[in-house]
Amino acid sequence: MNTQIKLIRQYKIPLILSLIIIIQTIFLSDYIFPLQWGQIKVKGLSCTCPDESVINGQTYLRSITPDSLKKYDLDYSEIYVTEKPSTNYDPMGSDLYMIKGKVIGKDRVSSYDSWNPKVKIESWREIDYFIDLTIKLILIIELLILLILLQKRKDA
Repeated sequence: MNTQIKLIRQYKIPLILSLIIIIQTIFLSDYIFPLQWGQIKVKGLSCTCPDESVINGQTYLRSITPDSLKKYDLDYSEIYVTEKPSTNYDPMGSDLYMIKGKVIGKDRVSSYDSWNPKVKIESWREIDYFIDLTIKLILIIELLILLILLQKRKDA
C-alpha cells in the first residue's frame, strides 16, 4: 500500500502533464494532426497551376473521390477549387486554410500535366501561421519536458 502511494506521488506531475497534452491534442487537432478527417488543410498557390496545395488531408481526399474519378491517376498534392478562399489581408488566398467540401471533378493545366481533383468548397476558415507554429512548438516542448520528467523518475 505504501509503495502505491509513493508511485502515485512520484508520477503525479508527469500524469498531470500527460492529461494536459491529451486535452490540448483533442482541442487543437486542426493545428497538430498531420491526418485530417472531414476537412483539408490547404495553402493557396499563385501560379498557372492548381489553386491550392494540400498540406494535410490527402487521405481524406482519396476517400471522398467518386469511383468514376478513381480510374484516373489523380495527384492529390494540389487541388482545384470552385471558390478561392481569401480575406481582406490575403486577397490572393495564399495563406493556410481549412476547407470542407467534396470532389466534383478533375482538371489539369495542360495535356502533359497530371490530373488534380476539383473540390466544391462548402465552408472554409483561415488558419493563422503564427498560431499554427506556436501550438506545435508548445506541444513539442511539453513532450520533451514529459520525457525528461519520466526519465528522471525512472532513474530515481
